Amino acid sequence: MLKLTTPLLFFFFLIACSSEKQTKKDDKPASKDSLVKPDIKQVAGTGRVEPETGLTDLASENGGLITRIYMKEGELIKKDMPLIQLDNIVQSSQVEEAAARLNTQQQQLQLDRVKIEEARNNLQQSQIDYDRTRRLVEKKAETQQQLDNARTDLENKKLALRNAEATLQLTEKKVSESGTQVKTALATQGKSIIRAPQNGRLLEVSARVGASLTPGQRYAQLAPEGRLTALCEIDELFADDIKTGQTAFIRYKGYPDTVSKGTVLYTAPYLKKKSLFSDEVGVKEDRRVREVRILLDNQELLINRQVECIIKIK
Repeated sequence: MLKLTTPLLFFFFLIACSSEKQTKKDDKPASKDSLVKPDIKQVAGTGRVEPETGLTDLASENGGLITRIYMKEGELIKKDMPLIQLDNIVQSSQVEEAAARLNTQQQQLQLDRVKIEEARNNLQQSQIDYDRTRRLVEKKAETQQQLDNARTDLENKKLALRNAEATLQLTEKKVSESGTQVKTALATQGKSIIRAPQNGRLLEVSARVGASLTPGQRYAQLAPEGRLTALCEIDELFADDIKTGQTAFIRYKGYPDTVSKGTVLYTAPYLKKKSLFSDEVGVKEDRRVREVRILLDNQELLINRQVECIIKIK
């Protein structure tokens, strides 16, 4: 009986050792190389509808009191179209003063030109008198004193012409400067009318008649003319999966129906820290997102509408 028991015990001992090794092997944590990224076919992100070049805040270059508003929200506008009229009393006064100064100097310019002509005629006559006196002196018909007097008069006429020419040049310079001042004043007066910087649609107008507008102050928001896109943000976990040319489906947030198809037009070369589309302060500040712009097939969607973007990556 003892001979049969010993081999049996030895057999059970081997089985126990083998099980213990297997258990230790199974308890080892999986290596990082064994982690596999989930096999996904589409990625979702939150976005908004806007023109391909984004939205533009319109700001005033000059300040003043708003006396008239030519624009209204939702209106299609063209470049250089008048949008706002500012009070231009001061600018108009400056134009009038510069114009009056220019008119006076132009009149003086005409007088100086007349004096130039007189000075030239006087010089010419003095030269004739001097030459005649010199010939008479040579013939002993006039005295040397008369010739000296003629010479002095000739020199005086030359000096008078040079002075008249210098005065004319000074007046011409003043006329030129005044002309520039008039142009500047007119340009400043023209800036009292704020004009559209480009074609587009006005989304929001904050300017009001009677309100004061300061330089650099925003008075409206413009959606520039161009194709409609959806600017979406994709979580950093799937940022590398997004490529230009991929197909996308757009739906309103919270609704299952697709309102437009689209094509990925642009992918940002960097990640941002915070979502642009969060309505709550502090939401997702610890997450990074990649901006993606999708060209929409449906060009009738409302600008600034919040949407959900489903991008097919396979």
